[in-house]
Amino acid sequence: MFRSDPVSTSSPSRGARWIPPATASRSSRTGRRIAVDVVLGGLALPLIGFAVADLINPDWSPVETMISHYVHAPHGGWLVPLGTLSMAVASGTLTWLAAAHTRGGRAGLALLGVWSTCLVVAGVFPADPPGRWDQPPTIAGTLHGIAALLAFTALPVAAAVLSRAWRRDPRWRPVTGGLAVTAVSSVVTCALFMITFFDVMGGPSLAVGVWSTVTGLAERVMVWAYVGWLAVAAGGLRRITREG
Repeated sequence: MFRSDPVSTSSPSRGARWIPPATASRSSRTGRRIAVDVVLGGLALPLIGFAVADLINPDWSPVETMISHYVHAPHGGWLVPLGTLSMAVASGTLTWLAAAHTRGGRAGLALLGVWSTCLVVAGVFPADPPGRWDQPPTIAGTLHGIAALLAFTALPVAAAVLSRAWRRDPRWRPVTGGLAVTAVSSVVTCALFMITFFDVMGGPSLAVGVWSTVTGLAERVMVWAYVGWLAVAAGGLRRITREG
């Protein structure tokens, strides 16, 4: 007749640290909330950096000049890649966190990953200097341009797909209205930017007042719309992790 060992069935193995389930769950939720706060901070930093770059280069027009071209500006050019990489890290972290709280919408998560990855490429490889649309691009400029266009296209589609998927999930209900509004804003502003972008590539014809093009302004409005959707999504995740 065999007798079971009460120690082996009721106690953790020797040398292992046993954490009560409630404590482990509380610690996990705290870690996720901190990660969401990091996401929100990582989204705010680029907006601040890009605005500072505009302010300290008064001879450059933010209405006509795209954000990425400011890497060649006389002052604060480093703010552009720093801001881009910060947004990439924030977006990647958001994608990772959202995956655990998304039922369906996997295509949206994949596109959010594409957005994050392309931001890394766009941050590492600088754009060519402004005013060189009629010249062959450099290798770095080509990689930057392709990555930026892929990123700008992927985010609004991801926003639309995920907003739709999260609308059916009760956990996301408090932020579904904000997600819908910002998703529509991202689609509309992306379309407007693409119109101005392809116009300036062929020689700007959509002049507004004293500005030969409004590509820079269109891009900035689009980026704000994108960050708005990402921030609402991060806020929804923070609420979900707080409520367990």
